[in-house]
Amino acid sequence: MSPVTSVRLATQADLGELTRRDRLPEAELAAILGRGRILLASVNDTEGFVGWLRWGLFWDEVPFMNRLHVDEPHRRAGIGRLLVGEWERARNRDGHGTVMTSTLSAELAQHFYRKLGYTDAGCLCLPGESAEIFFIKHIG
Repeated sequence: MSPVTSVRLATQADLGELTRRDRLPEAELAAILGRGRILLASVNDTEGFVGWLRWGLFWDEVPFMNRLHVDEPHRRAGIGRLLVGEWERARNRDGHGTVMTSTLSAELAQHFYRKLGYTDAGCLCLPGESAEIFFIKHIG
């Protein structure tokens, strides 16, 4: 597998493929895309994107990573780390000193976030579901 050659903001041209691959409705993805809140990672220019990071604002002010996805054949190659790092640097440039994310306690992603310096900030327990663990990281 080749190393990632680019991380970029998604554009309207990416909406169709994002709609096919993400779990949000097209109209919602279009609104998020319009706010510049989706990053894409590509291995080469001909393959298209192999991962994406989608984010919003927690309490309308703290950048919150809502979704990080890397296609199965490209996992464990540093693409998730690259996407998160670029997102954190951009949020720091925007003047944010803190970022957040979450994952289910039954998912292995919690270990990934801790390796990236995120610390546990609490959890939410909904009936019939694994606990949702919230993570916070100070970046500024």
